[in-house]
Amino acid sequence: MPDIKNITIENIADAPFKDQVLFLRKLFGLSQQELGQFLCGVSERTISRWEHGEEDPHPRSKQAVNALRTTAEALGDLFEPDVIKVWVDRTNPALGGERPRDYVKKPGGIFRMAQLLGTLGR
Repeated sequence: MPDIKNITIENIADAPFKDQVLFLRKLFGLSQQELGQFLCGVSERTISRWEHGEEDPHPRSKQAVNALRTTAEALGDLFEPDVIKVWVDRTNPALGGERPRDYVKKPGGIFRMAQLLGTLGR
C-alpha cells in the first residue's frame, strides 16, 4: 500500500498518481467501490491497481481523478480535511439540493463540481 502520510491537500498535485488516488479516496471517505462509482463505472479492482501502481488509468479516468483533486484543493481552501468528509454527505443548494456524493456520480458531475468549486478563488 502506498505511503500517503506526507501528502496534504496543498502538495497533492506533486504526489505520484497512485498516491493521489489513495489520498483522495481517504479524504472524501470513499471505499474503492464508491470511488469507482464517482469515476463512472471504474471497477473496485481497477482502483486497487491504480493505488498500487500496477496499472495506468484510461485518460478519461485520469481527467476525472484530476477533477476530484481540483475539487479537494478548492475545498481545502474552505474547510479542514475532516469537514470535507461531512460536506460530501450533506445536501447542497448549489447542486440542486443533492449531496455532492450523489451529484458526482452523474455523467460529467465530477467535472461540473470541479469547475464550480474551482471558480471560488483558485
